[in-house]
Amino acid sequence: MVDRFSYSSLQSFSKCPSQFYFRYIDKVKKKDEGIEAFMGKRVHEALEFLYNQILSDQIPSFDSIIEKYHKSWEEHWHNRVAIVRKEKSVKFYYELGEKCIAGYYRSNMPFSKYVIGTEVEFIFSINNSEDYFLKGVVDRIDHDGNGNYEIHDYKSGKHAMSQNNADKDIQLAIYQVALQQKYQNVLSVKLVWHFLQHNIQISSSRNSSQINQLVNNIISQIDLIRLNIKDGSDFSPKESILCNWCHYWEECSVKVTPNPYV
Repeated sequence: MVDRFSYSSLQSFSKCPSQFYFRYIDKVKKKDEGIEAFMGKRVHEALEFLYNQILSDQIPSFDSIIEKYHKSWEEHWHNRVAIVRKEKSVKFYYELGEKCIAGYYRSNMPFSKYVIGTEVEFIFSINNSEDYFLKGVVDRIDHDGNGNYEIHDYKSGKHAMSQNNADKDIQLAIYQVALQQKYQNVLSVKLVWHFLQHNIQISSSRNSSQINQLVNNIISQIDLIRLNIKDGSDFSPKESILCNWCHYWEECSVKVTPNPYV
């Protein structure tokens, strides 16, 4: 049984119930990861380092941030990092991460002085009951001291979100629920995505009616997952192009060979 859900687990269930089952119910551990995700983690760590310096009242230099990225890449690299797009190389992704950091650094100097936390973990009830606990980690939270908050998320993937999709996206809206539970006198919450490959920023907001609808949808999805577990449903796989980035081919009922991209 899943005790606490997260945006990642709910997203996994929507994309492929089988993947959700292997990862969150059977708890099958895999060392494999795609190089896009690996690069994204290293970029996130570099930006976390940047804002932790700001929180310590230090002026972050670009050289120190890129050095953090290089060191983190070397420390975490392993031989189970998969490159699905065979026309790309390790060097390509390594340099792409550098470009993401450089573009962000140039565009956001002198950086937000309102930052109050990086990699902020939330464990909360989506509806203030003990039945629907969620957990999540926010890349960065800013607060101007007057009740106005911003939730920031760094995206290192190749696709940027449109404004229309940002206005419907649930990830940061879920974190808004957690933020409004944790802090008092919240007047406004801005949701901000940084699409690092494109060096663009998109923001959105949610009103109380939209938040209530989100909460109801999350509760319904959790209820469906629990019903499937209770009834012994088979969590059937949902094949798509995303299978190429999945590390559960050996467990999957519709795959007969190990993932050729790993």
